[in-house]
Amino acid sequence: MRNILTKPWSFIWGGFLVGLAEVLYFLKYETPIPITTGLAKMFGTLEENITGTDFITRTYSADVHWVIVGLIFGGCFTAIIERERKTWVRYPLRVVVLSFVGGIIFGFGTRLAQGCTAWHYLGGIPAMSLTSIVVAIVSIPFAYLAFMFMAKLNAGGYMKHHEVKSTVQKCVDLEYQTETLCYDAGYKPYKDPIRLVLTGFFLLMVASVVVTAFRSDSANSINQLVWTEILLKGFVGFLVGFGIAKSGFGTECAVMSPKSLLMKPKHFEAMKVARITQTMFTGMMPFAGLLIAIIMFNLTILFTWIVLGWDVPVVVEAGRYKWGFHLGHLIGGPMLGIGSVLMLGCEIRTYSRLGMAYLTGLSALPGFMLGYLPYSLFKDEIDDIFFSKGFMKEKNMLELLPDNEYIQYGFAIAYAALLVFLLIWTIKKGSDIAKISRREYITKSTDEIFLKELHEEHIGGVK
Repeated sequence: MRNILTKPWSFIWGGFLVGLAEVLYFLKYETPIPITTGLAKMFGTLEENITGTDFITRTYSADVHWVIVGLIFGGCFTAIIERERKTWVRYPLRVVVLSFVGGIIFGFGTRLAQGCTAWHYLGGIPAMSLTSIVVAIVSIPFAYLAFMFMAKLNAGGYMKHHEVKSTVQKCVDLEYQTETLCYDAGYKPYKDPIRLVLTGFFLLMVASVVVTAFRSDSANSINQLVWTEILLKGFVGFLVGFGIAKSGFGTECAVMSPKSLLMKPKHFEAMKVARITQTMFTGMMPFAGLLIAIIMFNLTILFTWIVLGWDVPVVVEAGRYKWGFHLGHLIGGPMLGIGSVLMLGCEIRTYSRLGMAYLTGLSALPGFMLGYLPYSLFKDEIDDIFFSKGFMKEKNMLELLPDNEYIQYGFAIAYAALLVFLLIWTIKKGSDIAKISRREYITKSTDEIFLKELHEEHIGGVK
């Protein structure tokens, strides 16, 4: 058991924990896990307790989001039991700035797309949401463009699921330069002014949230919310944060990975992408993890709908405008894709990385806050431009079908079967490409698979 807890996990098991969290939350609240608006409310606590301004709070009331608290703690707990806080990871200034800018783009993108990638990919796709499928489709090509942009800035080597010190040190010994960019034996994080400033901002926000949690009468404060709900929301967040921290799970890299099947090794090499990232992408490991989470939630939705008579959740936050597909989705979706890549991970992944003390997680946090500001300050004007005119009223794929329960049941079951088929195909194809067994694909971490690949190369006399 100790070995299981202290070693990284495969994407499969990371996806399982994320899917379990979605299922638990849905069974209690009949909706996918909401994330991004909760962060805006937590930023609002800074205005309530410290600055006395109303830039954020004119739209989002100051409050605590226990799911996000749990997410961050899940990453922190992982760092503790693995005995490896990511303070040793040194990023160059350009990567830190890109992460900050990515946070701004992603934050504003969540306002236009009416949700983050976790909301749409992990919540909407299992619920057969047209809105979420549109957001996913339009985000993917722009994520690739952002990836190419990172490569142009000579930052492709920093695009990793995680930085694991033992793996990096092994690559130092073998002189694999693209795997060791973040490693500097002389780096002292407590003397890094950028890290100190960003850590200070994070701790200030934590302190402000704690004050609101204990002193405020806001909806989710300890004074208002019963302990069972606080513990449930915190536990759900912890499962997501822990699953991400143990595996490197992320939404955007997951949907990007199948495209790697069309890329030749020389393209990865030209972009100076880390070898471990090539192993991860071509093996479609993040995609398999995402599918696990999606299938678990989708089957839960089908059971509660067909057997228990619950409604299928509608994953859209249209406010007074009831369009299922509008201009905001077309603009916000690409912003989510671009922001995720620049931040080296989607929003939920960034929270987990915050808990692990990654510098890019720290730099993306204030970026999120700035990204919310335009919408908070000009909400009515933005709503009128992006949400008042839509392209489609329907919000769910089932709404396109005849109003016959058997036809809709049949479609939903076929949809679930397609997801299961994709998972089986992904595991089979991915394990074949990675030249490992199905069992290894499911049970071994990306680092273990990568190190096995390096060992076999050196045994064969190849370097």
